[in-house]
Amino acid sequence: MASRAHTRIALAVTVLLGVLAATPAAAVAAPPDPALLEAVTELVDGEMWQKVTYQVHRGEEVAAALGVISVQAAPVRGLVAQVEANGDLEFTRHYRNCWYTTGPDGEMAWCEFDAVLPGYGGLTLGAPMVSVRRDAVPERIRALPFRWQSKSWADSRGGLRKVIDYFRSPGAAVTRGTEGTVGLQKRALPMADIRANGNFAMLELVDGAPPSPSPSPTTPAPSSTSPSSPSPSQSASPTATATGADDAGGGAADGGLPVTGTATAAVAGAGALLLMLGLAAVLIGRRRT
Repeated sequence: MASRAHTRIALAVTVLLGVLAATPAAAVAAPPDPALLEAVTELVDGEMWQKVTYQVHRGEEVAAALGVISVQAAPVRGLVAQVEANGDLEFTRHYRNCWYTTGPDGEMAWCEFDAVLPGYGGLTLGAPMVSVRRDAVPERIRALPFRWQSKSWADSRGGLRKVIDYFRSPGAAVTRGTEGTVGLQKRALPMADIRANGNFAMLELVDGAPPSPSPSPTTPAPSSTSPSSPSPSQSASPTATATGADDAGGGAADGGLPVTGTATAAVAGAGALLLMLGLAAVLIGRRRT
């Protein structure tokens, strides 16, 4: 019994470290989100804190559950979600209620919702946003980070657009999607008992080695009786990026934006881990007696 408790503690440490790694570091500590939210995904049945690993294939959309639950009685009116497409992931759907840009770890999207999250209720993104690249390799498909905030949190910091300016890489363009809207659906996923608004879904690429590129056709050598001509140059088609009506340059505004869920989330997460370790120690002690 004690070994199983130790295994659960190790899993909790792994989850917490992943949350902290997926959370950008803030320049200064910031007030917490007034709404008490937790970012959640699916857990393995009967296993505490062990996440489901979603198996994915090259070229397909990632149908992972990226959810949020309320840990307060009062409803939360309006939500904001951030999804990251790093490694060999990419955004292939660009919704009108989302803004797309590039951050330190790759592409990111920030989406805004007018939905009401009921007290102690749960919601998830209603459609996929991210796909696996066709040339993906397994070591670059590990996780899909995401986070949730209340709309009032974003509004208190000048609105979502200013929040995006804080998180994007310097000089990175910001574009708004044009392909319909992504909504939310009711779904109460299990809590991981960590109380963090940042999380990640585990992914595993199951296609094996990427396909080999097709060999270029050989250009025949010019004959001795015809004038030689230069080989046609190969033109590379750039990868399509997000399209949108609005585009902005420049860096973060006015010396940085205090953002919750960063340094504050790290402290809260570390405190939660200590509580979990203490609880596990008590449980082990009881089982031994």
